[in-house]
Amino acid sequence: MRALKSVVEAAGLLAISQWTVRSYIKTGKLKPVRLGRRVLLAEDELERLVAEGQEQAGPDLQENGEQRIGEVLS
Repeated sequence: MRALKSVVEAAGLLAISQWTVRSYIKTGKLKPVRLGRRVLLAEDELERLVAEGQEQAGPDLQENGEQRIGEVLS
């Protein structure tokens, strides 16, 4: 089973506000897992979002960013 994070936990890991996370869910940038009224995000989904951002940022950020997200999610 993949690890799930709450919106607040995901926001903390990504260093963005919970409102930005909710906006990403609403616009389809993040795909949530809904359990009843709870909105959760799989770690895989957070890693995908970071990887997409790194692709747009360029190769210099990719190397450092991959190490950082691995450390944060571990």
